[in-house]
Order: sequence, then C-alpha cells, then structure tokens
Amino acid sequence: MKKIVVIVFLLIFQFGFSQTTTSKQPVEDVDYGLLYSTGTVDVKPEFPGGIQEFYKYISRNFFAPTDKNFKGGKIFVSFVVERDGSITDIYIKKDIGFGTKEETIRVLKECIKWKPAEQNGKTVRCSYMLPIVLSSN
Repeated sequence: MKKIVVIVFLLIFQFGFSQTTTSKQPVEDVDYGLLYSTGTVDVKPEFPGGIQEFYKYISRNFFAPTDKNFKGGKIFVSFVVERDGSITDIYIKKDIGFGTKEETIRVLKECIKWKPAEQNGKTVRCSYMLPIVLSSN
C-alpha cells in the first residue's frame, strides 16, 4: 500500500468549501426532516479531534490508485452529518478517476461518527462539503 499524502488547505476549506445558502432557512427533506447547511447552524458538525484528525483518518485508510498514469488531484465530496453523527448521502461532486470515487465513498462509509451540528441547542442534520487532495504515486 502506498502512503497517501493528504494536503489540507484549512483556510480555503473554512471559507471556500463549506456549503452555504443564500437563505438562513433549512431545506425540508420529506424523508428525514430539516437539512441545514454549515453556514446556517450555530455549531458546525465536527470529526472527533477536528478536521486535521479527519484528514489523518483519510490518509491512513484511503488506498491510492496504483495506476502509473495517476497524477493526483482534488476530489470534492459532500455528505450529510445526521443527528446521531453518522454520515449519509455521500455525493462526489468532482472526481479524478482511477477508482477514487468508489474509494472515497468506502472510506466515508467506514468513518466513525462525527459530532453533529447544533441549531438553537438541538442537534440537527447538516450538509457538509470538503476537498480531499491526493498526491501522485
């Protein structure tokens, strides 16, 4: 297994990749209730130990493509952090090929529970988006 170097652009992440909406109103999800975006909640969802620990988890568990033509790149993924902290509705917004979409989904499905978002003192469902940067082999 080749070691993956995950580069975190925290400044870009915090200001550029958190999903926000123009409205402060949550979106109604018929099956699961209200869905908030990270820009509209009082407390954002958080991986235990913080975002740096999340990226460490990714680097330890993500199997990099072994194809000699793999040049690395950014994967943009969105998902929902449920009220119990579980990850659902994983969607790859931008993929770099070589099986990275499937691998990203696998790693996120195996992820431990996050600390859920809070709005007005109550845990809420919250959409979340972030980049995962992979280096070439």
